Amino acid sequence: MIIWIDIPETKELCVKSTNELAELIPSLSVFIQVVEKGSFSSAGREISMAPSSVSRMIDRLEKRLNVVLFTRSTRSVAITEAGREIYQQALAVLSATQTLFSRADSFSDTPQGVLRVTAPVTLGKILLTPFLPAFLRRYPEINVELSLTDRVTNLTQDAYDLALRVTERPPENMVARALMPIDYVLVCAADYDEVLPDSPAGLIKHHIFFPDERQFRGAWRFWHNEIMETVTLVPRLMINNSDAMIDAILQGVGIALIPTFIANRYIADGQLHRVLPEWRVENPLPRNAYAITLPNKLLPLKTRVFIDDFMQWIKEEGRV
Repeated sequence: MIIWIDIPETKELCVKSTNELAELIPSLSVFIQVVEKGSFSSAGREISMAPSSVSRMIDRLEKRLNVVLFTRSTRSVAITEAGREIYQQALAVLSATQTLFSRADSFSDTPQGVLRVTAPVTLGKILLTPFLPAFLRRYPEINVELSLTDRVTNLTQDAYDLALRVTERPPENMVARALMPIDYVLVCAADYDEVLPDSPAGLIKHHIFFPDERQFRGAWRFWHNEIMETVTLVPRLMINNSDAMIDAILQGVGIALIPTFIANRYIADGQLHRVLPEWRVENPLPRNAYAITLPNKLLPLKTRVFIDDFMQWIKEEGRV
């Protein structure tokens, strides 16, 4: 078997066997990390590899391709023109490899294999953690590797099958399925000892907590049927993490604006109460939660059943 890889402005690379290609792919993956992270040390941290090991893999790749990929100095690493061309080829090779495995998996009648999922920390804790036990019982041949991080990951380079993301606009080069809108609700602790307001204007007498987002600063608009009321609120506390916001509001010292998918669980078990339940807060930051996958024509069966079951679970649990 002979595999040809066309590398612009360099000689055409001929990979003479699948064994040789298998040896080349890990080096290409490391090469991509160095390009995107900007240094051997940063790439090494990302993939848990010593900088010296990263350097050796790049050296071997340069010898195999017979081209200089980086110019090095004691302080920096800069990609060469040929390196930029090969970087695009490397992305294509890894994408094709993932597509190959996806197509193979799609022919199986039984969902199986390792499913690698990444999600934001709070979304994962609130939604995925309660969903996964039943999913694992239903599909005993699927093993899930879940990475919770607020860092936006690259599905192609990090080899994830699926990413959950909260965004205004999903990536155009990916396939996105909308899971639910991210709306907001005003809540207070069950033991909040202040008299709750009966109109939005009454909120100014209370300690207000809300997310540390630019869009939440300034005037808030409230709707009751066709009636709209505008109130400018000064935050007593702003927090950039929903878990921390929950911890603070449960102490009973204020009223908080938090996402409904987080609030619903605490409202259901009686720890939180809605404030101004007849009024709707106009969302200043309209976003959705999406299931993001690579643009493969055939998704692996393990990924398809995960997305379908998760969407059904969200509906049944009243998360949307």
